[in-house]
Amino acid sequence: MDKPFKTYRQQLTILRARNLVIKDGSKAIQILKNEGYYNIINGYKDIFLDMPQTKQYGDDRYKAGTTFEHIYALYNFDRNMRAILLKYILKMETSLKTKVAYYFSQTYKQNFNYLDINNFDSSNPQTATKLIADLSSVITKNTKKGALGEQFYHYLDKHKELPLWVLVTKMTLGNIIHFYNGMTMQTKLLVINEIISTYEKTYRVKLLLTPEQEEKFVSNMFAFINIFRNVCAHEERLYSITVKNNNKVPNIALFHKTLPSNFSSHFIDCVIILGLFLSKRDYAAMVGEFSAEIASFAKKLPQNMFNSVLIKMGFSKNWKDDFKLN
Repeated sequence: MDKPFKTYRQQLTILRARNLVIKDGSKAIQILKNEGYYNIINGYKDIFLDMPQTKQYGDDRYKAGTTFEHIYALYNFDRNMRAILLKYILKMETSLKTKVAYYFSQTYKQNFNYLDINNFDSSNPQTATKLIADLSSVITKNTKKGALGEQFYHYLDKHKELPLWVLVTKMTLGNIIHFYNGMTMQTKLLVINEIISTYEKTYRVKLLLTPEQEEKFVSNMFAFINIFRNVCAHEERLYSITVKNNNKVPNIALFHKTLPSNFSSHFIDCVIILGLFLSKRDYAAMVGEFSAEIASFAKKLPQNMFNSVLIKMGFSKNWKDDFKLN
């Protein structure tokens, strides 16, 4: 079916015909000019639709009392939640890069140790070869005399070396996870032991896991968080995301005893998982920012619509308790 061009006023006319209340047409048009009809309406209309009427008419129909402002509030809420989540995922990313660079460099002390295939897991040489090729690509892209490549250029020109702790600054979270996965089990466990021992000391708990369980557990968490990082970085819809790939769904019950039956790969699960990698202070700050944003958003929607959003995010009725670790 063709989708012919519609002016902003025509767009509002269509929305009003679909039972959407628009209190201030001029303001709504300005919002559409800045944000786009598709981004706001197509991206965030779902929980506001009256599905029986939508099926009956073969076209969208909104629940009674739904306003343009309600949809736009959800749009802004999702954007703000993405910004907060990305902020703390980046903290986790920096921490992971630091640990991987430290323990890999401690184990393999030669120059350009990360370009030696013998320093990686020998069970899958194809993966190690691709990893080294990817690292070489990162170096090439960032080794130019000038502002963007000055850091790499300085090390290569003056020291004839580019330490891993410098290289990781230009690696993405996906890059560093790929690097971690390619390391030997012995080196991985050095990283894992620091993560888990810090968590155990912080929260005064003991995680009874074998080294193999720890490795799979942590690796799955990295992959899971990376999915959310990409959602945030590419400004995709966050609040209703559900990770469907079971290989990337970690067993959260191994460290969070209060939510084993509720884990469903939603937003809340990503937040809780970050608690394993962030400092206690950072985790508390993150939870505080999320809580404030949720409280503000609650004032902008009717209670039933607000509850629908929380359910989509994986929250329970006592959502403040969901954030608690042990």
